[in-house]
Amino acid sequence: MLTQFDTAKLVDFLQMHLVTRIGSLYFRPLDACILFLALAAAALSALNLWRIGEREGREKRLFRALRGDRVRRPEETKISRPPWYQRFGTKIAATRIIGTAKQESLLAALVAAGVKGHGHLAALIAAKVCGGALFVPLSWLLLQWRGVFLGVPALRLPLLACAFILGWRSPEFILSRLAKRRRVRLETGMPDALDLLVICAEAGLSLDHAIAQVGNVLHSSSPEVAAEFAATAAEMRVLPVRAKALENLAERTGLASLRSIVVTLNQSIQFGTSLAESLRTLAAERRAERLAHFEERAARLPVLLTLPLMAFVLPSLIVVIGTPLVLRIFGMFGMTR
Repeated sequence: MLTQFDTAKLVDFLQMHLVTRIGSLYFRPLDACILFLALAAAALSALNLWRIGEREGREKRLFRALRGDRVRRPEETKISRPPWYQRFGTKIAATRIIGTAKQESLLAALVAAGVKGHGHLAALIAAKVCGGALFVPLSWLLLQWRGVFLGVPALRLPLLACAFILGWRSPEFILSRLAKRRRVRLETGMPDALDLLVICAEAGLSLDHAIAQVGNVLHSSSPEVAAEFAATAAEMRVLPVRAKALENLAERTGLASLRSIVVTLNQSIQFGTSLAESLRTLAAERRAERLAHFEERAARLPVLLTLPLMAFVLPSLIVVIGTPLVLRIFGMFGMTR
């Protein structure tokens, strides 16, 4: 009797709480169990079919290999296609919209920002076109929202043209900002690189091996400097004239201080002067320049803090000092009445 009662309670509990709803369909517990088993069977069947297909594919490749045919890998059969923005940028670059001189300047900007490769040039051109095309409708929506020049559409056209030019130039602004930050990091890590060059030169290494060693050592502390020195070491192994590799280093970084270093190194290579002494003098000069740059930035700090002090600290100070005086004055006037 107790077993029958417990079984009945269990059946009632399952019928009450295990009702499944999918959209407008209601499934009782038995129907839900059947549906779950059907889905599990379908998943297992699909898994088995996939395993059978993989086994047959392996058997076909093995049969071809035993027969002497060349087995093609899956990645060899796929044709690599560049992304849409690279194709779009390549088509724009092929037209007369962007000339050769502009492409060279964009490549120089990419190199200065640390982005290398001709594929990135097409992406940059596509970003310029998409930026110009995006800024125009955004500006139009802004003008419509604010109600600017509603009855004068002739004045909206210059604003939309300015918006297109702004969107066209915005990737270059971003690149210039990235190049400036990268230049600061290069200037910060260059004295350490020169000190390592001095140590390598005093240890008896040649200039190209010393530059390669600096590129390996500085990879963790200054990745930009390490990458530039590694590229210079590779160019020195390939180019017939090592001075050309050093000049390319100065052109890529765009540092005025590095150009003097390149001139000194070229003179040391050409005339056979002591490389360690020249590098030690250059390292001392670079450290003095970096210290002067830090002192200059520290001297500018009080001037830059003047406006925040006037905008935030001075009004609060006036309120704290002047409020008791004003309250006292009002109190005196109240007493006289």
